[in-house]
Amino acid sequence: VIGAQITLAPTIAPSPTSSVTLNSFPTKSGNPTLRPTTISSTPSMAPSILPSPTPSILPSKLTNLPSLTPTILPSPTPTILPSQIPTILSSRTPTILPSRTPAILPSHTPTILPSQTPTISPSKETSFSPSSEPSVSPPLPDMKNSLAQLTISKCGTTHEERRTAITATLETVSDPALLITQGTPQNTALEWIVELDTLCVCPDDDNLVQRYVLAVFYYSMGGGTWNQCNAPANFADTSSIADADASCFTIGNGLDMFQEETFNGNNAWLTPSDECYWGGLACLNATHRLDRIEFENDGLSGILPSELQSLTELRFLILEEGHIEGTIPTELGSLEKLHVLDLNFNRLIGTIPTEIYNINYLFELDLNDNFLSGTIATEIGKLRFLRFLQLDFNILSGTIPSEIGNMESLRIADFFSNGLVGDMPQSICDNRDWTGGHLRRLTADCDPGNILFVNCPVPQCCTACPNITIWT
Repeated sequence: VIGAQITLAPTIAPSPTSSVTLNSFPTKSGNPTLRPTTISSTPSMAPSILPSPTPSILPSKLTNLPSLTPTILPSPTPTILPSQIPTILSSRTPTILPSRTPAILPSHTPTILPSQTPTISPSKETSFSPSSEPSVSPPLPDMKNSLAQLTISKCGTTHEERRTAITATLETVSDPALLITQGTPQNTALEWIVELDTLCVCPDDDNLVQRYVLAVFYYSMGGGTWNQCNAPANFADTSSIADADASCFTIGNGLDMFQEETFNGNNAWLTPSDECYWGGLACLNATHRLDRIEFENDGLSGILPSELQSLTELRFLILEEGHIEGTIPTELGSLEKLHVLDLNFNRLIGTIPTEIYNINYLFELDLNDNFLSGTIATEIGKLRFLRFLQLDFNILSGTIPSEIGNMESLRIADFFSNGLVGDMPQSICDNRDWTGGHLRRLTADCDPGNILFVNCPVPQCCTACPNITIWT
């Protein structure tokens, strides 16, 4: 009735028509009121039976079912079931069950059970149970997919097309059978190049072969057990790379009589930096080609790979005081620009390859303290510019070739502690410094008290007859 006073309590049954003015208490009306109720600044004390179509400014204390739309701020108490859509800010208290969709930011407190899908960034605290899948960063959940995407953007090919093209190129460097045989240094290096190296070299990159050969060298020489400069445990993790770099102090900056301009570094091996910056290496500024490999007492072990022949600009191969075994690769003779070959204090066996004597500008041949056998070939006389020759402490036999007398640049020649016999050739004695030559040190097993000895009078020819010998 118009003008009648409105009751303060709701009726038992709803009115057939809506009232104009709102009741102070809700009714179980079948029809809505003409005007909506005034929105309260605070939530109701008890939850509604069904969720509101739009969120309240502040969350309800507790609901039986989650809201269809997230609240502006998270609830102080979790709902029984998780929301279909995450809140904008993370909850400080975890839900009983994890959300189906990850939150934009991780929770301050982990959920009791792990999420099925990882969050974009990892949580600061560990969950009670581990996640079914790792968070996106770090580490990367799928390096292969990441490299596949990088391959497309950088190389313009698919991952498989890149693998095929790289393999075809490297088959000209290594034995194709070794490339596909699991466990070989060649196959391990190929897989690292294609699947793990986040630098992601392309098939037509100039440094592909150089980077691959160095990876073969690393896996051939016991990489991972070196005293320093070992590859990181995780090739994609920045903290792992930083830790590996921090443990590398070797720098390839030895003497160079020609003073070529080079650059180097002390990064760990197989890191995503330019390989020229790996510890113990140096590259030429002009060509970006490898100029030097230099290690001393770093625990290198294994067999020298023939792939080193592909480092065509290499001038210094210095691998001292290690545990290198096997024979000296004959392929090293193709390194036409090599100046120094220093492999002393290792466990090398076999003969000295005659191919080494074809290196025209070899200035230093240092092979002492190994287990090299056989004779010294007469072809050694072709090393006209050799200045430093150390063959002591091996098990060489036969005589010292007179052709060494043709090596007029020779300053130091050590032959002692071997099984050499006969006379020291006069052509070598004629090169002694006191006769106008350059040879200032010449040693051999010239003590007649030895069962095997070289007839070399001191000081007329030899400078000393060291008493240390394995042939007594």
